[in-house]
Amino acid sequence: MKSVETTALIEARNLVKYFPVRRGFFNRVAAHVHAVDDVSFSIDRGETLGLVGETGSGKTTVGRCLVRLMEPTSGSIFFEGEDLLTLKGRKLREKRRDFQIVFQDPFGSLNPRMTVGAIVAEPLVIHKLGNRRERTERVAALLERVGLDPSVMSRYPHEFSGGQRQRVGIARAIALKPRFVVCDEPVSALDVSVQAQIVNLLQDLQEELGMGYLFIAHGLNVVAHISTRTAVMYLGRIVEIGPTREIFTGALHPYTKALLEAAPKLDPSAGKGPPPLEGDLPSNMDPPPGCRFAARCPIARPDCSEKEPQLRDFGGDRFAACHYA
Repeated sequence: MKSVETTALIEARNLVKYFPVRRGFFNRVAAHVHAVDDVSFSIDRGETLGLVGETGSGKTTVGRCLVRLMEPTSGSIFFEGEDLLTLKGRKLREKRRDFQIVFQDPFGSLNPRMTVGAIVAEPLVIHKLGNRRERTERVAALLERVGLDPSVMSRYPHEFSGGQRQRVGIARAIALKPRFVVCDEPVSALDVSVQAQIVNLLQDLQEELGMGYLFIAHGLNVVAHISTRTAVMYLGRIVEIGPTREIFTGALHPYTKALLEAAPKLDPSAGKGPPPLEGDLPSNMDPPPGCRFAARCPIARPDCSEKEPQLRDFGGDRFAACHYA
């Protein structure tokens, strides 16, 4: 079993995920969608890494690869030094106790035919933890911990609000006391007031249980509030990564700057920022050569379309993939 020396809780190295595109009468592979293309990062214990980018940038695919809901095309994923991609069968099932996921849609991710009690207890049943009485007590404690009355165990998902359903999803995710959780846009489908409650709950649970988070989101304000570090993805690649405060106050990559400028501002005296990006997101089925952002970049030069930039170290744990950052 392959392992490496690493101080990180979880580490992705050169992660790649391509989806085949089949066409024709014989259903042959005609092309590949480059969903994730050579992505590397690490997350420490008790740390939250925010992952942001436009729709189609590959954020969700990264998260699902990390917890083996999708199999990467290539690359490595190390959890506490152990290569997760070498695990199969019983060993993988046992290891799944250490990492879980909270899905974006709190209604679609819960089985409508199961009661809330059965949904939260399901991980305990699968891993054969405790007897029926002990599992019931554990479920009651979990529901209470996420802000729900244990008396709702006999109710069904459709009887809850969106925020309450997401609390049920979080209770299920932490039932096995995982050390790492992927939060796949867990608040994007919720009202703003409810978003704050869920984010505060996630922070409280992290402080209590010491979990590491990969927090995937569109809302930059949420990422700024919860994340220790932030990674910015564009067309399957990470273009900037570093401490959240430094990125939000002094972004290096032109795409990161454009994302921050596009975020709504409440201060009327702030005035107008630079014009929004022109052009559409290129197809990830046929990524452009060189820098993938060059066609939309306000500072692009001719060589940007020829040579692909790699992440460069700018000091202070800050990295950006830009020739002229």
